[in-house]
Amino acid sequence: MASGRRLLAWLLGGAAAASIGFFTAGALVSQPEPAPDALSTLTPFSLPTSSGELFSSDQLAGRNILINFWATWCAPCRREIPLLMATQALHRESLAIVGIAVDDLESVLRFEDEVGMNYVSLVDKKGALSLMSRYGNAGQLPFTLVFDRAGRLRFTKTGEL
Repeated sequence: MASGRRLLAWLLGGAAAASIGFFTAGALVSQPEPAPDALSTLTPFSLPTSSGELFSSDQLAGRNILINFWATWCAPCRREIPLLMATQALHRESLAIVGIAVDDLESVLRFEDEVGMNYVSLVDKKGALSLMSRYGNAGQLPFTLVFDRAGRLRFTKTGEL
């Protein structure tokens, strides 16, 4: 198992076939198994951005993708966002990071202004919860999914990266 930071480094290095898990603060963290009917590929979705435009998963075709479900009231979510922002700044060409907020628009806009969010930010509480459930998560945050360029789900992480 490896840290969330190592997972991001691995993705950015292009080793899409490698097998990586997670360590948190040096201790092995057991991950719940996804529901048996959880999806193993990127499912098509369309959700509104924080600026009101419709964003489609089709825009991510051919890229490594990290989708992070989060909320402004979730302390672990808030702590991991700077890591995601730094990663996006360094690897904009090879990795698409998409944050999907399980929150209200006003809170998300305030938070984005506060931190200077530099990756795609989608806001749709109902849509986010529906999408999370397709991947075997009943609403626990933060929740991160990593897909390779072919849209295959490679990793899931419930909890802070």
